[in-house]
Amino acid sequence: MEAIIREHIVEQLNDGACLSLSQHGFVKGRSCTTNLLTALECWTEWLDQGYGVDIVYLDYRKAFDSVDHAKLIEKLYNNNVNCKMIKWIAAFLENRKMRVKVKAEFSDSVAVLSGVPQGSVLGPLLF
Repeated sequence: MEAIIREHIVEQLNDGACLSLSQHGFVKGRSCTTNLLTALECWTEWLDQGYGVDIVYLDYRKAFDSVDHAKLIEKLYNNNVNCKMIKWIAAFLENRKMRVKVKAEFSDSVAVLSGVPQGSVLGPLLF
């Protein structure tokens, strides 16, 4: 079901030209590798033209955990994603709980108020 929802959302985002041509992650036919190759080509061209190049690397640890559900739903509405899809995604994200296991003991469950499910088909797209 997630794969079907993902296909429809990607199609809607592409039809609405919502995805930048600079977007490489989580886009069909593009990857971290194509992003790096594109950047390397630009950097090399600038160096050949005599410009300096400074590079900053960022590590977005736990970034998937920081996605605000309300802001995500708002962005989907603002990008004209189908209302039925948005309602399905909202239901997919709400009422999630998590707990921690240490050895044989589990903590109490707590509500998950932000983040997208890691390891899911939709997680990277929603991120």
